[in-house]
Amino acid sequence: MINILISSWHDMDREHILAILSDQNDFRIAGVEKDEVAAIMESEKLKPDILILDIPKPIISCPELAPIIHRRSPDTGIIMLSDIDEENFACLALKAGILGFLLKKTDMNKLTLAVKNVHNGEVYMNDSIIHRVFDAFTMMNRQNEQTDELIFYEQSFPPQTSANDRGKYYSFFSPTERGIITFIAKGFNDEQIADSLHLSTGAIRNCITKIRRKTNFKSRAQIVVFSIYYGLISFEKPDFPFVIRQDFRK
Repeated sequence: MINILISSWHDMDREHILAILSDQNDFRIAGVEKDEVAAIMESEKLKPDILILDIPKPIISCPELAPIIHRRSPDTGIIMLSDIDEENFACLALKAGILGFLLKKTDMNKLTLAVKNVHNGEVYMNDSIIHRVFDAFTMMNRQNEQTDELIFYEQSFPPQTSANDRGKYYSFFSPTERGIITFIAKGFNDEQIADSLHLSTGAIRNCITKIRRKTNFKSRAQIVVFSIYYGLISFEKPDFPFVIRQDFRK
């Protein structure tokens, strides 16, 4: 039995994916999620055999999300559904450890085969792009392009950041800021956070404004995923995935 987790932003796309996979007797749908934060949380919890990602690039692309998933569920094979028919984008997906790359407009009928191939540890890609991808890889190797294009949002936070230095960002944020991010990750609104911390709603909003300035992100989802990636909040207890650190009230 192949356990599958689906993460897709659009209701119709999720229904389409489910319709394609539901007829397979050897497939089990372990979960269906909508956004990237839920994909991280459920991958950590369920450890699915296959994760199908359909995440729009303006928030966070699948190649950026894949390394985060693999650190928490290293045996999960990731299949990416994309509207972007570009070999460079497919190359980024492969470099990130994504084994399946399908174009939503032309290849959804191949999703079942992709799941089976990726479950067997094979790479599956649509025929129209695979040759261009190999050509692009060859060119990239020749030019020795060692840019860290997959370092998550590096250009938006303090520059010249090494992937090995993620821990140092912990000190950029106060305990209160890290705690507020934790509550945001749990889905709390500003009033609920204020009640939980015995602070005014205005104080919470001012703190969130500071967090946005530090990360250069407007979206709360971006801030949460950024915080997971850089270790500002962590998964430690099954009954409370986002853990407030001991120094929170300082």
